[in-house]
Amino acid sequence: MRTDFHRQAKVVLVTGATTGIGAAIAQVLADHGHRVWGTGRRSTTAPPQPGRPGTVALDVTQPDTVSAAMDAVMEAEGRIDAVVNNAGIGMMGAMGDTTEEELLTVYRTNVVGLHTVSRMATPHLIASQGHLMHVGSVAGVVGLPFRGVYCSSKAAVELIAEAQSMELARHGVRVTVLRPGDFKTTINANRLRVAEPNHTLNPGFEAVCEAVNAEVAHAKDPADMGKAVLKLLSQRRPPLYLTVAPPLQRLAIRLKRVLPDRVFEALIARRYPLR
Repeated sequence: MRTDFHRQAKVVLVTGATTGIGAAIAQVLADHGHRVWGTGRRSTTAPPQPGRPGTVALDVTQPDTVSAAMDAVMEAEGRIDAVVNNAGIGMMGAMGDTTEEELLTVYRTNVVGLHTVSRMATPHLIASQGHLMHVGSVAGVVGLPFRGVYCSSKAAVELIAEAQSMELARHGVRVTVLRPGDFKTTINANRLRVAEPNHTLNPGFEAVCEAVNAEVAHAKDPADMGKAVLKLLSQRRPPLYLTVAPPLQRLAIRLKRVLPDRVFEALIARRYPLR
């Protein structure tokens, strides 16, 4: 563990940093000497130490906690150089089985919560000419069966980021969307499911759930996401999009750009036991 901070340490706020990708990002940045504040809904406030992220309570669906967390970091550090919008939730279910409230539960975190954090961080990032990063997903580019709500929420992140990038460029703020593929995290345990799946209309639902869980269980360590964020922090002209995923998932994004829509759809559908 480091015994000091980097002499050019950046102050970074990472949401959803108690487990999985967020925890990995926070730890990698801390290991390299940055002053990292990781958030969780029930976290207590503790300042960063060399090699160890600090913590602060923040629930992206509760704007008052977002404001309080920003104030706490600013009081302790005097600036915020980067924000990593990582907090998010997944959901499995056919669109026809998904109630409006189930859809809104995901959107309140993945879209509205991300917007709340971004909006409140914007003045601080303008002051520091900092970097706003969003954790999107390969699933935000490629629609997947029984994950329509999650996919669409991550697609929204991409268009929000494109607008932010153009709006904030004149202020020297950089915006990047990271597109992770499958990583070994606790998402299998935390992923939501529709309350009333119709197995008559969608006989492959349970099999697809099992396939998705297996993909995650055998995926890579999320430290790769931390390394990607670390590299982005050092770039003066970072990319708008950065895909951090296995080769096959990166290939899927490229194929979607060049193949006829129905051909690509058929290729994706063949990967899942839909019948």
